[in-house]
Amino acid sequence: MFKLKIVSTLCSLVLLAGVTQYPLVAQAQTLAKEQVLRFGLAFNDIATLDPHVAVGSSETPIVMNIYQGLVEFPSGDMNGDKVVAGLAEKWSASPDAKQWTFELRKGVKWHKGMGDFTSADVKYSIERVLDEKFGSPFRGSLSNIEQVDILGPYTVLVKLKQPDPTFTHLMAGYQAGYIMSSAAAQQKLDPKLNPIGTGPFEMGGYKPRESVTLVRNDAFWRGKPIVERIVYQFMPEASTRELALRSNEVQAIGIQAKQDIVDRLRKGGFFVDLTSPANTFVVYFNLNQKPLEDIRVRKALSHATDRNNLIAFLGKDLASPEYSALPAGYTGHTTDIEKYPFDLKRAKELLTQAGFPNGFKMTVNMSNSNIYLPPIQVIQEQWKKIGVVIELKVVDHPTYHRLIRQDVNPIVFYGAFRFPMTGQIYFDQFYAASSSISKPTAIANFTHYGENISGVDDLLAKATYNPNGKEQISLWQEAQKKIARDVIAIPLYTQYYAMARSKSLDLGHEQKSFIFYQITEATRVLAP
Repeated sequence: MFKLKIVSTLCSLVLLAGVTQYPLVAQAQTLAKEQVLRFGLAFNDIATLDPHVAVGSSETPIVMNIYQGLVEFPSGDMNGDKVVAGLAEKWSASPDAKQWTFELRKGVKWHKGMGDFTSADVKYSIERVLDEKFGSPFRGSLSNIEQVDILGPYTVLVKLKQPDPTFTHLMAGYQAGYIMSSAAAQQKLDPKLNPIGTGPFEMGGYKPRESVTLVRNDAFWRGKPIVERIVYQFMPEASTRELALRSNEVQAIGIQAKQDIVDRLRKGGFFVDLTSPANTFVVYFNLNQKPLEDIRVRKALSHATDRNNLIAFLGKDLASPEYSALPAGYTGHTTDIEKYPFDLKRAKELLTQAGFPNGFKMTVNMSNSNIYLPPIQVIQEQWKKIGVVIELKVVDHPTYHRLIRQDVNPIVFYGAFRFPMTGQIYFDQFYAASSSISKPTAIANFTHYGENISGVDDLLAKATYNPNGKEQISLWQEAQKKIARDVIAIPLYTQYYAMARSKSLDLGHEQKSFIFYQITEATRVLAP
């Protein structure tokens, strides 16, 4: 029998704070008589509410209200190092971090009278995600799980193939971590439009291309929610959503992350919430293409890049600068790396040393997406100041993704958010040699790092499944330092998600993270 030890927080992690321009509404205000929330979603419909399949941004806020995980993120805050008890009251790990025991919460009821939540539901849910025939897009997240054993009606043992001190990140109520009802599955209830969860709200109704309605779960284990009903209305047109918010037809909307829109709504008396983690944008250097194999050229381009200018273009409130290969907010992130501050004089000196006193030209395929094309045009103007000319060949977004995986670009401009938010997945996908786009195992290593010059693979090999959480983080930090020294890429900025709400919507928490508002049992509608 292995000896268990309680797993404490692995490290202190500070996520990028969601930017909220107004304080939370005072708790003494009067409640509205009708506790109904109406949201305007920036989409024309949903595809599915099956939590192990749903990947669309239209489905995420709905699924989050219906389902839960063994552990939960703090309200409004996607911080894996600060997870709190969810469907599991407590958890512990063996010294080698390969066996995890979860003690489940008793008395939790499934929606629609589907009975009590037990260990059988946990085993069913994890094995469902792992089932190759089922084909969950989140299957890879749980691929380290060897088996799930039921030790009792409220005790589950999860055995891993390799140690993972950050395993609780994967058991949070998000993507692969959602727990589903085994009884509902036995009764062949289709979770696509008939989801059965344990969350504060349950499915009420669905009108294609019009709305999804959730109703209050009176038996919710944390207490009956104040809000009685949530109506998610599909409003793909931005102007329609804003008009609906201004006329009080809805209390919250998703908005474009543009400074003029943010400013206009703030002036109109609405709360605007800007949240992270979100997409982090990076310029990756293709080391297979000249002259980018020369580190002096890569350093010159780094010095010629003005992040402050980029962020001013995007909107002063809408993004934060990034310098490390692992974005801020991910477990293992460090700022203790070599930086290349904006310095045109130094950039020109380096180009001259590399044999390009007058600069050089590059032809770059670029997406026509309004998230991709305008920022790269700003960089185009910045680099022109040191004689580096980028000739852009603009293509549609799907074509761009195809081309950058065919190794045609000297630089790749790419934005990404990855879950779980640890060094493991980010380094594996963007910097490990095995992920180079020329290989059968290709993912998103556009630089060919580790092929032409020694990469971070030795550090990653030591960090992967390292049972010592502190040592693992230290290795991820060393990887960031090496990537910065080698100037493999230029991390630029993280661009926030944006949403707006009326003053009548009191969330009951600060919205720091997620793409749309999280509603809890404490959320309420205030009287005008």
